[in-house]
Amino acid sequence: MNRHPDIHLISSELLHSTRIFELRREVLSLPSGLRQDLTIVDHPGAVAIAAELDDGRLVLVRQYRHAIGDWLVELPAGRLEAGEDPLLAARRELEEETGYRAADWRKLAEFFAAPGFCSERMTVFHARGLSPVGGDRRPHDADEELELVLRSPRELLASPSPDAKTWLAAALLANPTA
Repeated sequence: MNRHPDIHLISSELLHSTRIFELRREVLSLPSGLRQDLTIVDHPGAVAIAAELDDGRLVLVRQYRHAIGDWLVELPAGRLEAGEDPLLAARRELEEETGYRAADWRKLAEFFAAPGFCSERMTVFHARGLSPVGGDRRPHDADEELELVLRSPRELLASPSPDAKTWLAAALLANPTA
C-alpha cells in the first residue's frame, strides 16, 4: 500500500489473511503529531464492467451478497490478482460472468469504495461492441451463482438499493454530460 510521505508508519501487524484481502492493525503518526491506531482491510483492487448492448441496456448479474443478506443486481466485477492490469482483469471478468466479449473499452471511473477502512480501488470500464463468447467461454468462479439481467441505466437508477459501482456507472451513462 502506498503511503503519503508525510505520514510516519509506527507499526503494521497482519491480523488475518484471506484469499481476497488482509486485515491489518496499523499505528501511524500524522504531521501534526496526532497518533492513529487503525484496523484496515488491505485489498488488491477490483474492476467492474458496464457492458452495454447495442440497444443501450447493460448486461448485469444477479447474485447473493451475504454481507447484506440479499440478492443484488450489479455490474459484473472481480478482484485484481497481484500486479494484474485492470483492463485485462475486466476482459476476463466480463467473459467469465456474462459469456460476452467486447470490442470497445474505455475507463469510465476510478474510485475508492470505502477509504475509511479499506484500500480497495475500483476501476469501472464501459464496454461496447458485445458479442457472445460461445463454446470456449471461461467458467465463472466455482463459488459464484449468477443470473444475467438486462436493464437500462435509467432503470437501474430507479431500482431500490443498487450497489455503489452499479449506481455510479448507471448515473454516468444516463447523464453523459453531467
